[in-house]
Amino acid sequence: MYFDACFEGDGDKMDQVLHQAAHVYGHAPDGSLADMPKNDFIKLVRSMPDDAPPFPREDEIISIDFSGENTAVVRVRLRIFNTRFTDILSFMRLEGKWGVIAKLYSGVTVE
Repeated sequence: MYFDACFEGDGDKMDQVLHQAAHVYGHAPDGSLADMPKNDFIKLVRSMPDDAPPFPREDEIISIDFSGENTAVVRVRLRIFNTRFTDILSFMRLEGKWGVIAKLYSGVTVE
């Protein structure tokens, strides 16, 4: 569902993937720390233009590391428009449900 939410710009799907207390971290355009709480990131996901040019899907799970019964770290790669992102997703299982509690992203421009 994470890949679909990113590719489709679907805030409702992203809302289901992220834990309520989730934060998203990366580099802002000026090089400073970007730190977005869940609701701000969902607004960003929803802001993807409907008339954007098509781009190929490049979804890949690079690794999954379970560090306990209720925690895991997943490294993924995906493309959104002309940027290829590597995301490090920290998952927690709370009240029986897995969700992303933190996302760290890095992107490079591609043709």
